[in-house]
Amino acid sequence: MLRFRRYRVFLVFAVFSIAALYHFTSVRDWEDARAASVEGLKKYGPQRSTSTGQVGVLVTPLANPERVSKLVHVDETTPLSTTTLPTPAFLASQTLQSSTSSFTSLSPPRISAASVKSVENGNTSPTIETTSTVVSEAGSTHDPNNDQLMQEGQGRHEPAPPLKNTPAIHWARQPEHFPIPSESVIPIPTGRPLTIPKIQHAFSAESSAARIEREKKLATVKEAFQHSWAGYKRSESWLQDELSPVSGKSRNPFCGWAATLVDALDTLWIMGMEEEFQQAALAIGEIDFTTSIRSDIPLFETTIRYLGGLIAAHDLSQGKYKVLLAKAVELADVLMGAFDTPNHMPITYYFWKPTFASQPHRASTRVVLADMGSLSVEFTRLAQITKEAKYYDAVARITNEFEMWQNNTKLPGLWPQFVDASGCKKPDQSPALHEDIMDDGPNQNVMPNAVLAGSRDATNSSLPGSYKSLSIIESFANTSPTLSATKGAAVASPSVGVVSDLGYNNKVESANKVEGVSKITKVPAAEDLPLKGDIKDGSGLHKRQLAMDKLGDSISGVEASGQQSESYPDTAQNSFSIIKVDCEPQGLASPPGSWREDFTIGAMADSMYEYLPKQYMLLGGLVTQYKTMYGLASDAMTKHLLFRPMVPGEENILVLGRASATENPDLPGNTQISPQQQHLLCFAGGMYAVGAKIFNREADLDIAAKLTDGCVWAYDATTTGIMAEEFQMMACKSRSQCKWNQTRWYEELDPYRSLREQNRLAMAQAQLAMVADQEAKTLSATEPSTTLVPSTKVGPADETAPTSGPLAKRQLGAIENLLPTSVSKVSSKPNNDLLSTTAATEDGKNLGAQAKNVEAEETSTVPSPVYDLYPAHEDYVQNRINSERIPGGIIEFSSKKYILRPEAIESVFIMYRVTGDEIWREKGWRMFNAVQNYTRVEFGYSAIGDVTSDSPHHMDEMESFWLAETLKYYYLLFSTPDTISLDDYILNTEAHPFRRPK
Repeated sequence: MLRFRRYRVFLVFAVFSIAALYHFTSVRDWEDARAASVEGLKKYGPQRSTSTGQVGVLVTPLANPERVSKLVHVDETTPLSTTTLPTPAFLASQTLQSSTSSFTSLSPPRISAASVKSVENGNTSPTIETTSTVVSEAGSTHDPNNDQLMQEGQGRHEPAPPLKNTPAIHWARQPEHFPIPSESVIPIPTGRPLTIPKIQHAFSAESSAARIEREKKLATVKEAFQHSWAGYKRSESWLQDELSPVSGKSRNPFCGWAATLVDALDTLWIMGMEEEFQQAALAIGEIDFTTSIRSDIPLFETTIRYLGGLIAAHDLSQGKYKVLLAKAVELADVLMGAFDTPNHMPITYYFWKPTFASQPHRASTRVVLADMGSLSVEFTRLAQITKEAKYYDAVARITNEFEMWQNNTKLPGLWPQFVDASGCKKPDQSPALHEDIMDDGPNQNVMPNAVLAGSRDATNSSLPGSYKSLSIIESFANTSPTLSATKGAAVASPSVGVVSDLGYNNKVESANKVEGVSKITKVPAAEDLPLKGDIKDGSGLHKRQLAMDKLGDSISGVEASGQQSESYPDTAQNSFSIIKVDCEPQGLASPPGSWREDFTIGAMADSMYEYLPKQYMLLGGLVTQYKTMYGLASDAMTKHLLFRPMVPGEENILVLGRASATENPDLPGNTQISPQQQHLLCFAGGMYAVGAKIFNREADLDIAAKLTDGCVWAYDATTTGIMAEEFQMMACKSRSQCKWNQTRWYEELDPYRSLREQNRLAMAQAQLAMVADQEAKTLSATEPSTTLVPSTKVGPADETAPTSGPLAKRQLGAIENLLPTSVSKVSSKPNNDLLSTTAATEDGKNLGAQAKNVEAEETSTVPSPVYDLYPAHEDYVQNRINSERIPGGIIEFSSKKYILRPEAIESVFIMYRVTGDEIWREKGWRMFNAVQNYTRVEFGYSAIGDVTSDSPHHMDEMESFWLAETLKYYYLLFSTPDTISLDDYILNTEAHPFRRPK
């Protein structure tokens, strides 16, 4: 009773807290945008207008017919017209009201001129001409607040599907907060392309027998594609992102914009499947890039898959299908909002909804290298086609920043895996909470204008147009829902006298007079705030990110369990937190607090380097910085990352590992190399080969062949003949000579041998003491003159007890002979010789010899767990090799999965086109047969969970790059050399071919 009284206050508080949380999280109106006047938005935005003359208007579409919300596009220079909203592709089969969309209509949805005038006159509830109502099979309401988001975003993320009667929110063009003057826009390079050395081998005519054999293999590869495509079409996955090939179901991890369909477009064309291509191109018109089931858009994945796929299909079809370019422009214009930051570095997880996108933001302090550095070829090619310099300007600025930083990283020539792209160097004394609010991916570094607490003074509130010196007061105040007496009524703020619509449960807008101008501060909408939640099936992965089985460390700020390591400030609390941040301008930099950084060209870094030679070719050699940057990077890779792995057959292969470096990489101990191999790294052979040809780096061609052979070896080494996702190897000291050393391999497989042997010795000694105690009791009964004191130690001084440090080998050997492996038979008859020597000598030599004197008559069973818990070195290693199915040369598998990745066959294809050597076709065919044998299922091909098993589990996943890349590279390997010639096209990191200028 006393204890209950002590804690009853806390129990009552907990009950009220849970009730409040339930009430607030069940409010659906948080999804909707705020209303504000046109004039108010103009005041909030920059004083300079953009060249397009676009302004944003906030109107509100809700399930409540009295109020609707949407930020729509208003063009002040042209008359307004009514445009119907297209049906989102991911909801095509679930839409109550179908509407059509013109292929050539690129402008966002509009409202009528009368409605705009109504808004300008103070009416905050104008009428939308058309709305899109969406329904899901489940029929329950979709709460976007339940979408699971990692702290820094997910490449793959599948939220709960939209549910019945929930209106779709649409993106709309926003006024730029940090516009680039027209005279400062970086122009598209023009002029006569330079003569770039040819990449492809000069092939001779093939024989008829060789042609017949090649075409058989080509047809087999095509049939694999047709099987996968038919599964995608006939199952419920049509117009969804991905097919689940075992169950026939679908998933939507990439915004629900039919990723597989868009990704496979150019493969359909290359394989001559014209009817299927036309059907797919027609379906492209149904995709609406202005709305999504996700609250954020993963910039990297969207660019390489969707934008790249549309542009490549447009190039290959020579512009015949106008919808392809129209949709590419529509998508690109949505993505351009991610570049509207003070330093124009992109927000890599772009929260596109108007309530969030209408606010100024800055890039994160922890951005994945590949996410920001792998956008160049797609936006450049779009700029070349459309003649719109803004697309090229966006990526050229990123390249310029990387160039300036390249020789100033902790490993000069290379860039670290994570980048501070904020452009804001904070003082060391900045509160740690600032990182929580400003610097994670989904939070997008919200930069509202000054919000004051207890003071009317503002500090440097002129954010737009300048980022040279920013002093920002961040505030997230009173964001809990507050129900008004009359739902939908306009409520006046008593402190500032600004009218706003709080009927959607008070997403607070606070206004304060700053230098005589009323500034509106918009608090992030609830649907845009990151939420806690587990990641299902490890699906929060980039295309170029490892699908790992073992996550010992947190990745991108997310704990291994999938939970957020740090949560966003609770928006349900009535708190008012003010943090003043002084920014010193800076270029790209290491994330704050990064004293040691990882450098790799594998996961989360790869395509940053891959795009340097490709961008050089795409620009016709007119921009030399890409050649310079590639040369510096390639030299650094060869010097710091390249190693020769030790393998049983002593094959002369190479691998690019991972380096961890501090400030001075040349000082001893400052750079540590991890001999790690990843399937993702297998693109490097092809990159080295292309660089060797176009930049006349002939020595790199030999490295390219050995890197590619290293991946082929990894395929041949496993039970299935398929390479694992990631594993550790042994690095030889020399690249020229590398003899197989089985003793060293065993030592690497048993890294805790010393500790285990210490435990083994201690338990063996305790076991021996048990034997001695038992015989002492028997001796006491038969020979009273002999006195023994039972002890848990062997000998009075216990000189053989383990101490810190490794054991001598002879110590272990003596104990191994002490007792049988599982059960020891010890005599019940006393043995004075054994008892007198149990103290043992210091080196333990006599233990084994004395144990052999134990008589076998009249025995009793004594358990011997020593050999079960702490097996001998060779027994332990053999058990690991057998149970984990570890091939010779591999130390440990970090992930045994194969998720239908393309990187190895990509390099095999390029090596064949560069050298003309038929051996590469033989290797590729062996790889294809292995994949065919173990991954083919009813509706397509499935990722497998363990490449070392002879019956691996099918994971029911078929990522879109299986059709876009993997099967395309196998097909091109057996096509004629003029099919997508490397002298005519560059292929982006998703294998989408872009035509090179001539």
